[in-house]
Amino acid sequence: MGKLTDKEAAQIAKALGDPNRLAIYAQIAQGDELYCGEICERHTISPATISHHLKVLTDLGLVTSRKEGLNVYYRSQPEKISAYRKYLTELGGK
Repeated sequence: MGKLTDKEAAQIAKALGDPNRLAIYAQIAQGDELYCGEICERHTISPATISHHLKVLTDLGLVTSRKEGLNVYYRSQPEKISAYRKYLTELGGK
C-alpha cells in the first residue's frame, strides 16, 4: 500500500465521519469477516442504507467483499486504515 494522497485521506475522513458508517466499519474490523445479514441485525438503519454505507467503504478500499451463495461477506483492509493513520501522524508532525 502506497502513501495516501490528500484527496484519498479527505475521502476516508468524510466516510468515517458518518457515525453509522464508522460503526459499520468498526464492526467489520473487529472480526475476521461478516456477512451483510449480520451487519443488518446489529443496526436499526434500513438494509438499503447499510448497503450504501458498505459500497462507500468498499469503493474507498477500507473493506473488501466476496459473494458466497446468497451472502456477501465483508472483510476490513487493515493496510488502508494503517496508511490513513500514517497520513494523519505525518500531518500532525508538520
